[in-house]
Amino acid sequence: MLSPHTPEMQAASVIDRDSIEQHSEEIETPLTPTVPQERLIIESLLEDLEDRAKIMQRVQAVEDISQASEHQRTEKIKLWADRLEVHPRTVTRLLERVEQEGLASLVRFTRIDAGEQRGSKQWQGKSVAEWTDFILTTYKRGNKNSRRMSRSQTFNQVKAHAVKELGLAEDKGEYPSIGFVYSVLNPLVEKKKPKKNPGQGPGIVIKTIDKDNVREDIVVERSNQVWQIDHTKLDNLLVDADDNIVGCVWITSVIDSYSSCIMGYYLSFMSAGSHEVALALRHAILPKHYGAEYGLQKEWEVCGLPEYIVTDRANEFKSGHLRRVAMELGFKLRLRLHKEQGGIVESSFRRVKDEFSSLLPGYKGGTIEERPENAEKYACMIYEEYDRKLVRHFVDHVNQHLYPRIRNQTCLNRWWNGIPGGEPRRIEDERKLDVCLMKEEERTVQKYGCVVFENLIYSAGFVRDEQGYQRYDKNIDFLAKYDDKVTIRYDPSNIVKLLVYTLEQDGQPSKYLGVIRSRDLSESRLSLREWKEREKQIRKEGKAIDQTSILAQQRDLNNFANEKVKEMNQKKRGKGKKTTNQNRKDEHQRVVSQTPERYELGKALSASAEVNEAETADRSMLSNVDNTDCSMQIYCCFLV
Repeated sequence: MLSPHTPEMQAASVIDRDSIEQHSEEIETPLTPTVPQERLIIESLLEDLEDRAKIMQRVQAVEDISQASEHQRTEKIKLWADRLEVHPRTVTRLLERVEQEGLASLVRFTRIDAGEQRGSKQWQGKSVAEWTDFILTTYKRGNKNSRRMSRSQTFNQVKAHAVKELGLAEDKGEYPSIGFVYSVLNPLVEKKKPKKNPGQGPGIVIKTIDKDNVREDIVVERSNQVWQIDHTKLDNLLVDADDNIVGCVWITSVIDSYSSCIMGYYLSFMSAGSHEVALALRHAILPKHYGAEYGLQKEWEVCGLPEYIVTDRANEFKSGHLRRVAMELGFKLRLRLHKEQGGIVESSFRRVKDEFSSLLPGYKGGTIEERPENAEKYACMIYEEYDRKLVRHFVDHVNQHLYPRIRNQTCLNRWWNGIPGGEPRRIEDERKLDVCLMKEEERTVQKYGCVVFENLIYSAGFVRDEQGYQRYDKNIDFLAKYDDKVTIRYDPSNIVKLLVYTLEQDGQPSKYLGVIRSRDLSESRLSLREWKEREKQIRKEGKAIDQTSILAQQRDLNNFANEKVKEMNQKKRGKGKKTTNQNRKDEHQRVVSQTPERYELGKALSASAEVNEAETADRSMLSNVDNTDCSMQIYCCFLV
């Protein structure tokens, strides 16, 4: 091994020879064989005491290892690696650098290639430049068109591309690490280090209070023991089938406190109330089955009945409806004593917004600062698409995520491990959930077993034939024999089908009769809000049609009726007689001018009638004269 003090090494030194001579003149300490000249020069060049101590310790390590024999060299390297608190390979690199550049190379703290993106020799499929370009392209594309993608989400895209598309191994370092991705994106991202909550520690204790202000500390020890429920408004603008913006949806989530699994949820366009909470509970309690259109890789296995429901103090969680549900299903309602007790729900909502909503088009952000430009311009998702993607996010992402307190278990694994007996407590009769958890209204059964709801006709007797036409089949119409009122229960998110029950009478509970379907809706799902928007649009389009002729006819008809009534009233009061006669004369002249032949015929008939009347009058007058003479004669005789 070459000594670091040979003329060859001095010639390769990065320190200028003139600088060495200049600083050697300033050194007052006389040179000795134990104090090399380069070492004194390094000490004089370093003004910072801390840097000087580090560098001189490295110099000492290099000198010690260089003087060691071959069989002691490995032990010396390990010894100095421990002292310097670095890897032995780092010490070996220091020795190699000194052999090539001299002791002065130890002054340099930064690498020669500092500022350049360095990859790994183990990477496969792409070069460093190609991976860098892929990372930058993915990040920039994920933050366009109202979307928001973080650095960690970009790494997930890199990982998915490497594993799923390139077939690279996860455990062999064949693709960029998360640190490399962050280093590429750091110039584009403003670093923000949020303050982390240390949490409760190994145990989970929820401080609660009931409706009577009685406090209770619940120690969470098993799955389905405590469910927490809350709701928030998601930040994606949705559209209808005609690409008209219908707004954002509210989500009501049910989360298991022991495992952090999403048990169920409910989406609504209106702000959540007690019915929406109950419908989310219904979804959480029942087993969940989804078709191939959802694209699930896992199953949504969680279900069952809880022991406690813990919520905040909003009015919908203190309603009589929810208390009735709790009484029917046998769980206890509790309110959180402190706001911090609901951190599991709030963090879940935060993850949904960061890992789901922000990656979809139409994302508008939760605040004005987060709102992208032209969010409305990129709104293009309908409710069904959004719901399917959200289901997959819960099933394949959230429930499959590692549980934060136990690194070798997913949330779903922890839920199964925490179920007493390995089987959740299930509902005995699903109809019981229908009674408790769905909105209900009374309706009168019309002819052919029809029920009218929101201007839609529902019946169990209408079926579609092979040509797609509606046909009535009385054999399947279970409402045909009812001529009174029934109770219907419905889910506001889908009014295509309604559940029918008898009325509660004399304290007897209602009985389930069956399902009736809308006669006029061809789709399989339509929310109440969407139907009302559709009706509103139909009315709006109808008003836009030119109906001026209808309006003019109605106006003139009304004015004519008013004039006729006014004329009749004036006639009854004897007023306006002159005007009436004149109007009659005018009408007579109009008839004469339009039908002269009929007028001549009428005139002839009128003359004949006048002759007859004259003859009759003459005969009557003669008869009167004769009668008068006879009467005079009788009167004279009487006088005589």
